[in-house]
Amino acid sequence: MKKKIIVLILAAVLLSIVLIVRLEIFEISYDEAIEINFTNAGVDLSGTLYLPDTPPPYDLVFFVHGDGPQDRTSNGGYAFMMNHLLDEGIACFSYDKAGVSKSEGNWLAQTMKDRSDEVEAAIKVLESTISIDRKGVLAFSQGGWVTSELSKAGARIDFIVNVGGAIDWMDQHIYYETKVGERRNYTDKQKKDYLSYVRSYDALIVKNDYEGYVDFVLKHDYEKPMSKERFHFAYLNSDANAIEGMKTMTVPFLGLFGGKDQNVDVYESHKVYDETFKAIGKENYELHIFPDATHELLKGKYQDNDTLLLIHSFLIGDNIYAGGFLDTLSSWINNLP
Repeated sequence: MKKKIIVLILAAVLLSIVLIVRLEIFEISYDEAIEINFTNAGVDLSGTLYLPDTPPPYDLVFFVHGDGPQDRTSNGGYAFMMNHLLDEGIACFSYDKAGVSKSEGNWLAQTMKDRSDEVEAAIKVLESTISIDRKGVLAFSQGGWVTSELSKAGARIDFIVNVGGAIDWMDQHIYYETKVGERRNYTDKQKKDYLSYVRSYDALIVKNDYEGYVDFVLKHDYEKPMSKERFHFAYLNSDANAIEGMKTMTVPFLGLFGGKDQNVDVYESHKVYDETFKAIGKENYELHIFPDATHELLKGKYQDNDTLLLIHSFLIGDNIYAGGFLDTLSSWINNLP
């Protein structure tokens, strides 16, 4: 009996050690972390600069969030990407969105231009904090419109990487809702009716008619009305379109897309980026579609399966991402002229 108890205790200890070791993969493995505080439009914002175990000057990747109330690590979602970049000798910076964690303000009151102004304000502080060789942005989803604004403003950045970037705000919404109809197994007639409903309330967003929007939504059975803050955010950004910014983009650009994206029509985005860049004679760009990848460039099997994603994140770490994504990202940055 005593031997069985000892074996069970040893097994429990071993399991605990394994769990602790595996949980470390969810932590950001930096050589030094520096708290960075900066101000934009009178609002105090906070982030973290993660440095690799290599001497300066550093190549720096500035993470630009997509939609939602994201903190500096995107609630831990950036850990694998940051660790990969840090392992490749690339420094990483990200900050809490306005109104999230240690940052003041309210991200729902911002335009994409407001957010690009924040990036520029942070870059000035970063440049005075460490020695930087090349600095660029890694933007996710909605962040693609932020990079467009950065380009129009002539921001002091040396490269741009967009992951899952859309072109037009309203067109992206219709595509997203089309996919919602498919996931709900709507018939062709139901899908047509649903998209007609979506276009009708989009028109109310453009008019900034919240009361009319609420009345309209409540007359249908599809969903509950969004909050007034969220509605105003959609109104502020309803005319967002990346094309004008793309036309002014002179720095190297890398566009990465997932072929199974449910949020963005990546094949249309790829086409528009390619045609726009060719029209202005731009040559320093690459566009890659990973056929079996989601909006976040995870492997397709994790689409709408958070439980499997969590289990596999624990077991296989950054192998949850589409094959070649992380290596494509880091090698492109490291091989910039």
